Amino acid sequence: MVDEIYVRLETIFRDVFDDDDLIVTPQLTARDVDGWDSMMNVQLMLSVERAFKVHFSASQIASLGNVGELAALIQRMT
Repeated sequence: MVDEIYVRLETIFRDVFDDDDLIVTPQLTARDVDGWDSMMNVQLMLSVERAFKVHFSASQIASLGNVGELAALIQRMT
């Protein structure tokens, strides 16, 4: 299940950031991705919510420290 989440997240990240070479790892943070600012974060979270059919609260999004925490949250919600 977790591997499938990362495969789907990588597709979403590559689409949102228009970077076909972007590799999604559990340690990945906004500091690691060019253009990942607050506006792109909103677009990214909306895309993730649509893809996984989940809804994150603002506090859940604010508490995320890296992609690993995002994947764990998705796993708990699906």
